[in-house]
Amino acid sequence: MRRLGGFAIILVALCPVALARPAENSSLPVVMANDNRTAAGEVKNGVLTVHLELRQGRWYPEDEKGQYRDVYAFAEAGHEPQSSGPLIRVSQGTQIHATIRNTLPVAAKIYGLHRHPGDAKDWSRLAPGEARELQFLAGEAGTYLYWATTSDKSLEQRDGAETLLSGAFVVDAPGTAPDDRVLVIGIWTKGGPGSNDSEELLSINGKSWPYTERLSYKIGETTHWRILNPTLSDHAMHLHGFYFKVDGVGDGEHYERYSEDQRRLAVTEHVDSGHVFEMTWMPARVGNWLFHCHMVTHISPPGTPGAGEAQPATYTSAHDHSAGMSGLVIGITVAPGVTSPPIPAAATAARKLQLVISENPAKIPLYNLEVNDPLKPTAPDKSKPSSLLGPPIFLTRGETTEIEVKNQSSSPTVIHWHGMELESYYDGVAGWTGSGQQTTPPVAPGNSFIARMTPPRAGTFIYHTHWHDNAQLLNGLYGPLIVLEPGQSYDPEHDRTFVFGACRYAPFGYLLLVNGHPQPDAVELHTSTRYRLRLINITDDAADLRVRLMNKGVPVQWKVIAKDGADLPPAQLRSTAADMGIAVGETYDVEYQADTPGLADLEIRQPSFPTPVTLPLKFVDNK
Repeated sequence: MRRLGGFAIILVALCPVALARPAENSSLPVVMANDNRTAAGEVKNGVLTVHLELRQGRWYPEDEKGQYRDVYAFAEAGHEPQSSGPLIRVSQGTQIHATIRNTLPVAAKIYGLHRHPGDAKDWSRLAPGEARELQFLAGEAGTYLYWATTSDKSLEQRDGAETLLSGAFVVDAPGTAPDDRVLVIGIWTKGGPGSNDSEELLSINGKSWPYTERLSYKIGETTHWRILNPTLSDHAMHLHGFYFKVDGVGDGEHYERYSEDQRRLAVTEHVDSGHVFEMTWMPARVGNWLFHCHMVTHISPPGTPGAGEAQPATYTSAHDHSAGMSGLVIGITVAPGVTSPPIPAAATAARKLQLVISENPAKIPLYNLEVNDPLKPTAPDKSKPSSLLGPPIFLTRGETTEIEVKNQSSSPTVIHWHGMELESYYDGVAGWTGSGQQTTPPVAPGNSFIARMTPPRAGTFIYHTHWHDNAQLLNGLYGPLIVLEPGQSYDPEHDRTFVFGACRYAPFGYLLLVNGHPQPDAVELHTSTRYRLRLINITDDAADLRVRLMNKGVPVQWKVIAKDGADLPPAQLRSTAADMGIAVGETYDVEYQADTPGLADLEIRQPSFPTPVTLPLKFVDNK
């Protein structure tokens, strides 16, 4: 992720003034959105013949009446340029005969058009007007990338017109027919660290929400996706309402397909720059759902234009869906299947809770959050200071629960129950989740919304605002959502939760938080006690957060036992060094036991943020 002076890059309004390079040219062909369903070239007798070009074109991230950027793009000869580039897709063992021509006014380096696995440093240089023939075997089955640069920069450093020069390269196992969707993330970017006019325009398969393709499935339909990230940034890709299996991962040159016993469940998956992953899921409930990056800057609408800039395009009513989301978002509609289970009658909730959102008179933070249980009423503690973390909500697996979101603030909001398997109407994306007959409403000031859920599994989840006002997420409008087994109660003697968040306040600027504090106090724990540590990342943009548990400067050993509320497969259960990445929207459960007294430091660090946050854990002997 890119930050300037500790702040996330703000998406600015699309402007009709094209970049200086390539020169503005109203006769440029339109760069077409590529749904990656049709492979380029022609296969005969085990040989793919394909003719590619590097072209100039005009890219419209929304519709062709809106704003644009003049860019460089790949094209198949005789066709319009595309974003992402033409899909190269063959069966393993296919011989590829590719001709690539550079029609650009500048030289270009092309990477990834070779046998896989391959060498990331293997490239072909094309001068302006030059063409070259490439012949190679496709290589091993997997998901790969090809890309180009006109500035001799790395994939992560490309800038301006060259940033959309990327495409998917898929090699299918012998005897298999394509039965998946290929989704390529795109970021057109201008400016880098230190620049005063940085901007990013985001897309999936060439379009930005709400103009991204809407995907439709039926209940029980097995669904395979390939997610590719040829952008400068990493991403945390989140599926609402359902779990998916991670089938394999790759770095663009090499691909590892997991065996069945290694395929873990997830609702959020980190994908680094230049990397890919494959996923399989099966929709089980009707309604509208989302698949999106969980970084707020990657799903927020363009900002206010600066002095002298044009106004943004006029958005259609569709742009109001999901409280103003934009960018890296795919909409999904699930319809009944042939053998869809009957919709159960609404059960009487065995438990009822209230999540009360009010404003903090001190204004720092902006909000107060309370969780009330009508069966166990307690008087509010007026002496308790406001927190940048909402109180935990504890549910029980299999117990139907109603949670009334009561908004006593002056701003609308909506709460998403992140990772929960529930009906679409209660998922918490205003104007989108639910169905065409009844979509989730925003919770207006003074109003309430009742969310119903019957958790099917115990685990670690999150509740958080899905209203795309960054001030809500940076003011603690979130908290841990813990689902316990029937008959179980939360036991802090063996179970601790650590929530990683963020805030932004003058004069301190951007701050990372552990359990709502930038400088958390030490926590006392006991030796010879096996703890379940629940780790939650609900920052705004930290897709690359690293978490370490250190003893005398060295990571201890712990065992990761669950991700996103789902137990890891037995084949993945092993002790590892306590140093791992945790993307925004991910949760991990780990087990750790200290056998001797002393201090250990739970540390979170974001690479683009200079100062880590450390929470000391003081282990003492049981008395």
